[in-house]
Formats: sequence, structure tokens, C-alpha cells
Amino acid sequence: MSNITQKSSTPDIPLIVFKVGQMTCAVDGASVISIQRMEEFTLTPHSPDEIFGSINFRNKVIPILDLRTIFGLPTRMKEYSDFIKMLDQRKQDHINWVNTLKESVKNNTHFPLATNPHQCAFGKWYDKYDNPNKKIMFHLERIRDPHNKLHYAALDVAKIQEKDCSEDEKKAQIQEILRQVENEYMATVVGLLDSAKTIFKDIYQTMLIVLEDKEQIAVAVDEVVAVTNLEEVTVEKQSLMCGSMVQRFLKGKSDDDIIYHLSHDALFKKIMNKTEE
Repeated sequence: MSNITQKSSTPDIPLIVFKVGQMTCAVDGASVISIQRMEEFTLTPHSPDEIFGSINFRNKVIPILDLRTIFGLPTRMKEYSDFIKMLDQRKQDHINWVNTLKESVKNNTHFPLATNPHQCAFGKWYDKYDNPNKKIMFHLERIRDPHNKLHYAALDVAKIQEKDCSEDEKKAQIQEILRQVENEYMATVVGLLDSAKTIFKDIYQTMLIVLEDKEQIAVAVDEVVAVTNLEEVTVEKQSLMCGSMVQRFLKGKSDDDIIYHLSHDALFKKIMNKTEE
């Protein structure tokens, strides 16, 4: 990030700091009259993309401005939908994996799929994923053991096939492994992936910051992270975010952490212009 220099001290009224994708932004706390989850909303037919819809706020219908769309990011709903599709695909991968193992045993052919739990598509994602939410990480940790056992079962089958014992004994041992694979390991992995959909939904929850001037608008954001005062800084090399939406830059936790202070007037003008078009 570019070098910054301190410019001025903060005003007395704190700012509302929030996340939009990887960006950290802020609005003046003086204009904020409510912070709430977006639980019920109404889609507005034929509205511009920036207008998410509307909510009934204190018996008044007010528009929702979607900052993700303005900043060129996919909506939270789209991100969650894509995530659910990924989980469903990883679930189907393991159902196919088990069916392929059973077919290879039946036909006495080489098993072609991953026997290393770190090499399947889910394992590669799983090893890299991290989240500060302890509930989510605890849930994911529960998948590790059955997922490992599932993949290693193919190696166990191969070892039994090479054993110096009767074919009936081999068959009995392999059938017991296949029973565990299908009824225990796969069933547990699939069940945990399904329940992860509900647990992960909280990550993709949209928050609304309701602002008031002459009118009221709701601004859709990912997460509200702080109510605080911040120091204004000068950024030597202007960011791509330097448009009419940003009125100044604020210093975050480090010199490289820049917070975009969004213009109150620009937010209202953006949504009012769109609703009049």
C-alpha cells in the first residue's frame, strides 16, 4: 500500500466502520439511526442494480443501496449461492468416490481416484480455509477424521487384496471396509457438509446501516466492525476507490490499513438519482 501521513485529528462523533468485501469503509455516526440485520426485504421490479430492494423501516418504505454492486463485487446472496453449489459438488464428489471404489472392488480393477485426503478438491479447499468464527472452525474440524478415514479406506482395500489369505477371507474384510466407508465415513462427511450450509449462512448475512438526512436510506454492508474515532490521513498514491463516494482516507490498525470514509451526500445522491431514473 502507498505511504500515508497523518492529516488531522478525529471529530467528536464516532464513525461506523464496516466491511464490504475486502475493503473497510466508514460513515459518519451522526447520520446513522439504526444498524440491523437484513432479514425481510422487498425486491423492487425494474430497479437499477445498485438498488437491492426496500425495507419497511418504522412504518416507512425506504430503499436499500447495495455497496457491493457499486464497488463491482458479487452480492452476498450470489456468494452464498456459489458456496452452497461448491459444498453440494464436494458432497457429490465423495458419493461418486465411494461408488467408484465399490465398482473397482467388484470388477477387480485399479482404483483411479484420490487416496490422499489432501488431494481431492474438498481436501485442497479444506486445508487452506480459515475463519475467525470458532463455531465454523469447530464444525469443519469434525469433518477431518471421517474424511481422512474415507480416503485411506482405498489403501486398506489394496492392502487386503495383496494379503496372503483365502479369497473368502479377503472378501469378508473388504466388505466390512466398504460397509464402514458407505454407512459411517461417507454418511458422516455428507451429513456434516449439509449442516455446514446452515452454519455458514451467518457469514453471508447482510447488515443494514440506516442513514437519515431529509430522507432515509439503508446501506447494505457485509459486517459492522466498530464504532470509533479515526485519524484522517493523506494517501500519496491515489487508490482505485478514489471516486466521488470517498471523501477522505482514515488510518486503520496499521500504516497499510486504509479505511475509506464514504461521503454522506454521495450515498444519498447515488440512491436518489437511481430511484428517479
